[in-house]
Amino acid sequence: ASPRPTPPSSPPVTNGERRRVCWAEVVLKMGVKLEIFRMILYLTFPVSMFWISNQAEYFEEYVIKRKREIFPPKLNEKKKELDDFKERMRKKHEERMQGQLGTLKEQ
Repeated sequence: ASPRPTPPSSPPVTNGERRRVCWAEVVLKMGVKLEIFRMILYLTFPVSMFWISNQAEYFEEYVIKRKREIFPPKLNEKKKELDDFKERMRKKHEERMQGQLGTLKEQ
């Protein structure tokens, strides 16, 4: 029986023993495949996270509900206070501007 032919990529066989494979050879052979895998992983993960987080249902369910939990809408009291403050500041500013205008007309 003739010995089995070895594929060209495997190490040469002498006396029925295989030569030990160096890790550098394995890394060189797997280098391209490893880099392609890493590139796919590096691109797929951020794109998929971006796609998932920009779904309208996700945004409504998690972000807006959480915002409402943290900052509950107490609109009636706070909004009235804010509107009153704005009105007072607007009147004060208007009176100041009219006073300055009056002094400019006198001169």
